[in-house]
Amino acid sequence: MQITAQLVKELREKTGAGMLKCKEALVECNGDFETAVDYLRKKGLASADKRSGRATSQGLVIPLATSDKRTAAIVEVNCETDFVARNEDFAAFANKIANLVLKTPSVKTAEDLNKLTVDGHPFEEFIKSKIATTGENISVNRAEHLTFPAGQNGIFATYVHGEGSIGVLIQVKTETEAAAKKPEVDRYAHEVALQVAAMNPIALSSANIPQEVKTRELNIAIEKTKAELIGKAVNKALEKEKINPAHVDSEDHMKSNMEKGWIDQETVDKAREIIKTTSAAAAATLNDKMIHSIAEGRLNKYFMESCLLDQAYVKDDKISISDLTNEASKAIGAKIELVSYRRWARGEAAAGDATPEEKASEAAG
Repeated sequence: MQITAQLVKELREKTGAGMLKCKEALVECNGDFETAVDYLRKKGLASADKRSGRATSQGLVIPLATSDKRTAAIVEVNCETDFVARNEDFAAFANKIANLVLKTPSVKTAEDLNKLTVDGHPFEEFIKSKIATTGENISVNRAEHLTFPAGQNGIFATYVHGEGSIGVLIQVKTETEAAAKKPEVDRYAHEVALQVAAMNPIALSSANIPQEVKTRELNIAIEKTKAELIGKAVNKALEKEKINPAHVDSEDHMKSNMEKGWIDQETVDKAREIIKTTSAAAAATLNDKMIHSIAEGRLNKYFMESCLLDQAYVKDDKISISDLTNEASKAIGAKIELVSYRRWARGEAAAGDATPEEKASEAAG
């Protein structure tokens, strides 16, 4: 497969790795994009906090709930400039779409809106009319309607951060209808919404992350741990020979540092030999059981920090969100359960329609 500049650019945007490293990864992986992502992560070159599909669009994320809090909606309406996004007319337009989603149970994605009408006109015409008046391209990136099934009690809570840059929906289930109406439940749901906005969890709990994702991430963590241990051995060997590891950590650096006069050909040749022999020796003596234990510990720590119920509460890091949930249950005298959440940030790609659990494979590093 041909390795195009665009493919290299997309890999760089997704992983944060350098252009040359991205090209190298694509060559090694025969142009397979996802395999190249894993290749860079195993090498420790991809940034763990990169998210795929970031866009630079402006607009508003609007979460809404009905007065009885049993039904909710969340939408992301995009435009081209901040000027339009901050306009009251655009806000009214976006809220009209959010209310349409709120009253239409069939809307699960933005595409479902195209089956609806607004003021007697097809939804697509409604969008086109706003494009004509603003002079900007406008689109609905995401839309979702949520509701409690009959017989189930609870509330939806909403939170908007940064004038619509982030929208959060929290779904809390209660044992009884009376419990759902208690102010303590509202306060609890609001605190969780603030937590979600601030900490951007990848899933409700580690139990919600599919086993295939956990297995994949463990394998990546194992390979990354191996690479780090081999790298430490190589650096130690280089330093022993009075060679700065940073000057010879890649062929590109060797070339550029020779051009700068920081190292000579003899040093480069010596470094290459040290890297080759030390890497092979270190790889041959790696303790697989120890590496698996280190990798598993790292992954468990990552999931604990990244899964909502396991996260430390931002206002009191001595307790977790799970502890906060138990405290709220005691306060109202009935069990409450955090069922689900949505956290949409303006400018995320339509892939953001995935559940938090589905995003876990993107986020773990």
